[in-house]
Parts: sequence; structure tokens; C-alpha cells
Amino acid sequence: MSKIKVALIGSYPPPPGGISIHIQRLKRQLEERGYGCIVYDLKGQNELPEKNVIRIENVKKWLLRYLFFAKENIVHYHNSDWKMRVVIGLMGLLGKKTIISVQGASLEDSLKSASWFKKKIIRFSLRHTSFIVAANREIEDLLLSLNIDSQKTAVIPAFIPPVIEKEDYQRIPKRVWNFIKAHSPIISADAFKISFYNNQDLYGIDMCIDLCANLKQDYPKIGLVFCLPEIGDYEYFNKMKQRIKEKDIEDNFLFQIEPCQMYPIILKSNVFVRPTNTDGDAISLREALYFKIPSVASDVILRPEGTILFRSRDINDFILKTKDILDNYDQYKNRLEIVKLEDNFEKILKVYRKVFKS
Repeated sequence: MSKIKVALIGSYPPPPGGISIHIQRLKRQLEERGYGCIVYDLKGQNELPEKNVIRIENVKKWLLRYLFFAKENIVHYHNSDWKMRVVIGLMGLLGKKTIISVQGASLEDSLKSASWFKKKIIRFSLRHTSFIVAANREIEDLLLSLNIDSQKTAVIPAFIPPVIEKEDYQRIPKRVWNFIKAHSPIISADAFKISFYNNQDLYGIDMCIDLCANLKQDYPKIGLVFCLPEIGDYEYFNKMKQRIKEKDIEDNFLFQIEPCQMYPIILKSNVFVRPTNTDGDAISLREALYFKIPSVASDVILRPEGTILFRSRDINDFILKTKDILDNYDQYKNRLEIVKLEDNFEKILKVYRKVFKS
């Protein structure tokens, strides 16, 4: 099986995000096991050369060539662009062994807004893809509703445990560590960048601000660190900073906007929160549970075992669930000792072996 050479197409840090971190860790695991791996970075900002990571400047030009001349045994696409998924399907039709990973609501949204012809193209491409990895059960159900062969799909969350390294701690700005030392308890949350879904704050930055303001009444030294490696919408970002000021929590709420790994901050947190109004499979949430950090998340999808759920966009329920954890912290902490997270890398490797042999 060491003959397998995999192309991972997507994004690569910086900036860190769910997909880019997943690809970075998947690449590392593959190389440590002796498999060939090359990353084609379509969205990253990495100016420094890294072994087996190729930053694609002109995606269209590269894609026209790669469609016919890809050398790797397996092509694994991770991003959400429906046109790229169609290209991967065409590669499958031409005899290439191809895999697509589907995260979040991207496929559902593509189908909702699609014309009859576009829907037909998407379905055709998915059926000619060798294998499809769904981040959660809801996505797999959608795939099966499109008459995708159940033998060609699997639910595999994107989380792969991090390798704890000193450099990851050093990349986090000193002001973040000073903030964490000066506050207690610490709550952490994250977003890839400011985004909206159904005209609402997708990652719930607004809800985190309200949560922090409310909890400050009982926990005056509370600190909430929100990691936002790419701002995106500066108008909304400034609006949220004004909201923080109006609620008198400027000393309690910190935006961490430098690209960095999330896990060192999670390890220093008392609680992790994930107030998204849609989701795929949040790597940071699984990371928190992996490190036995009590976690609160919206009920928009089926969440991992050990997660405390609240009703999506219900700020009162969000506050209630988070405060109960803080008030009964040892009880919630002890519950996580029995929670076990599966090794998703081994599952992905199993898929690669299956596709390689097919």
C-alpha cells in the first residue's frame, strides 16, 4: 500500500480553518506512515515553501491541465465549490480514482439554488466520483437521496488529533496568554472568518458577546477568547467591537485575529462554545472534547458524544447551559472522562485502500 500517492486538493494554513487544518494533519499522518502525499493549495496564503505543498495561483489554468494529467493514484477534493466537484466527477468518469469530502451545508445549498440542468450535472458528477466522505449523517442522507451508491459513501468526521508542539504555543501572541492569565474562567470559541447563513451570524459572534456580558454578572473576571484568523466582513467586525464596548466587556472579550493553531487556547479554556446556526462537523468542537474540555454547541446537527446542546440562536438557552457548566464544573468535567473519540485518520486510510484496490 505504500505505492499509494494521494493528492489533497483544498486549502492549507495559513490561515487556519476547519478544512486547512484537516488537510495539514492528514498530510502529516500520511507521510509519517510512508504514503506519498501532495497538497494543491487553492486558497491558502502561505508564501513560504513547504515540502509537498503547491500553492495554485491560477486555479482555472492549473485545473485544465490537471484534469487530464494528474499523476497521483487518488485525488481527494475537500473544498465546497460545486464546479470543482463536477471536475472531480469528470476525472472519475475518465478513470481516475477520486474522492470528495462534503462539509457543512455546501451541497444542500448548491442543490437548492440550482436549475434543473445544474442539479443534473451535480448528481452526474457525484455518481461518477469513486467515493464520497460525508462529515455527518445528515450529509450522507442527502447523498443517498440522490441515489448515490451507499457502498461509495461513509460518515467520517474531519477531526484528526493534533501533535502538540512548542512552536504552536509560540505563534500565539503574548497578549493572548496575558489575557488568559488575567481572567477566570476562560471560554473559547472560533470561526474561520465572519460569515452569514440565512442572514444571521453563522458562527454566533453576537451570541458570544451577549453570553460574556451576561456571565460577567456572576463571574466578574470571566474572559472569552474568540479566534478569528480571517476577518472578512470588516463592517460587521467593527459593529461587534462597538457592541462589546456598549456592554462594558472590553476587558473581558478578546478577538484573536492572528493565524494560529486553536488547540493551545482550547487547552487553557474552561469551556468551549460553538453557537453556529449551521455546521458540518466542527473540528474545534471535537478538539475540545478530545482534551476533555466541557463544550456547548447549537443543536443544528447531530453533535459528538459529550456535547451540551442548546437551541440554535436561543441566547437564553445558550446562557443557561453555559452557566450550568461553570456552576457545576467538576461534574461536567468528570463526565467527559468516559467519552472516547474515534481515530478518523484510520477510517480515511481505509477508504484510500478501498478506492486504490477498486
